[in-house]
Amino acid sequence: MTRAQRSLVILTGVTVLSAGLLAQALAAPPGVGADVLVAVSLLLLLVSATLLVRVLRYLARAASAGANSGQRAQEADAAGREQ
Repeated sequence: MTRAQRSLVILTGVTVLSAGLLAQALAAPPGVGADVLVAVSLLLLLVSATLLVRVLRYLARAASAGANSGQRAQEADAAGREQ
């Protein structure tokens, strides 16, 4: 498992847990504690979701680059056979 894949798993877990924490904080009775919990969980959710999207974009770019390099190698091999 590569570093990016580990980050994907960890950030997915953190994002899900922070969304659950936010839902729990929104269901809590009003008060300063609930307000702080909402603010902290929302901040954690936004940061983890942003980083998760960045990791997903990196993995998608890496996968398409790998597919393109494999396709180029097949084309070069086919061109070499024609000559």
